[in-house]
Amino acid sequence: MKRYFVIALTFMFLPFTSWASVFDAENTQIPQIKRIQLVSFSAENHSAIFDVDVYNPNEFKLPVRELSGKVHLNKQHVASLEATSKASLAALSTQTFKVPISVKPNAIITAANQILLSGQAYYHFKGYMMTPVGELPIERQGMLDSQQIILLLNTILFNQAP
Repeated sequence: MKRYFVIALTFMFLPFTSWASVFDAENTQIPQIKRIQLVSFSAENHSAIFDVDVYNPNEFKLPVRELSGKVHLNKQHVASLEATSKASLAALSTQTFKVPISVKPNAIITAANQILLSGQAYYHFKGYMMTPVGELPIERQGMLDSQQIILLLNTILFNQAP
């Protein structure tokens, strides 16, 4: 009877030990944002949807349970995102995720004015992905080129996404 009990306990805890061995928090590499593209924008709903290409540099799939962060445009906090997910990033590959964000209309207008005056648009996204190994920070920043600025201003001012 005691032997059956030990065998039963072993089978009960086997999934937990095998799951833990797959995800090594110390050696997990941070996923990288490769591309961000505006899909839709709604001034009325204070929302936008972006396609975000994310590369998983790990040799194992990485379940993503939550994505959270803030978007700044010319140092103005213009949007936030809080999304839950049941998706996983496939090992050593890039996947596209549709990411909804909440837009701050007054901040967007202020940023658009700054862009018109300076001719420059600096963006910065900083957030995290919640995974089985914990929070993984993600970040992307850069400058928009003139074509991207025109597209952004057209979207903001005339509510016309590509």
